[in-house]
Amino acid sequence: MSEKDVRGPRPEDSGRGKGVIGVQLIAYSMLLLSGLAVSLWPVPAVILCWIIVVGAAMLGALLFWWPFDDTVTTSLVERGVSGVTGLCAFVASAVVVPRLVMEVDAGSESRASLTSWAVVFGALVTVLVIIAFITQMLRRVRSHLIRSLSHAVFGGIACVSAAGWSFLPLLIGIAKSAGGVKHVVGFVLVVLVVLVILLSLGAAASSWWNEDTAKEAYARVGIGLLPVMVGGIAVYMATLATYFLVF
Repeated sequence: MSEKDVRGPRPEDSGRGKGVIGVQLIAYSMLLLSGLAVSLWPVPAVILCWIIVVGAAMLGALLFWWPFDDTVTTSLVERGVSGVTGLCAFVASAVVVPRLVMEVDAGSESRASLTSWAVVFGALVTVLVIIAFITQMLRRVRSHLIRSLSHAVFGGIACVSAAGWSFLPLLIGIAKSAGGVKHVVGFVLVVLVVLVILLSLGAAASSWWNEDTAKEAYARVGIGLLPVMVGGIAVYMATLATYFLVF
């Protein structure tokens, strides 16, 4: 057992964990409050502006406070690929969400539009994995290969998944349209599942600190944002499930 294990957790580690939780609470509060505000005025232009602001804020914050401790070159490549794929995901959601909010019960055409984002998500994740693997293979020194590969893929998935939050106004709109006990119960169950997923991600993030990622205090912002951004895919899945349940 090492000296670090005997001494137990350091006080600063506890502070960093609280900082991570604080970042998550702030991010969730801003997303939920702004999403609710936008749902009160479901105009395509307003929704589009909201998606742009959310995308710019989340992608910009994570890429600036990048939580992974890699070499300068590797970090720049990871941020570049993650940023581009995340931007593509937000563009795809910006094309789909405003029209769906205005025509929430448009039938098969809306279903096709809603499910098309899942295809985009799958394609972008596939591209992420391929590019990350090729990038690692091109390195002259392939030390910490698995760690670097996981950093590149996880950071990219977080950026792509973040676009799932764009569907929050649509989810709220579907909730307003829900009628009958069956629909209400189904919606509540879906929301509970999403809450469990988000809480699980948040709990995991508070323990992601280690010597590699905790060298810089500002890294807690990136660590805190990771579960919030990954949780976007849960919001999208909840929207998809409730849409097919209600309509």
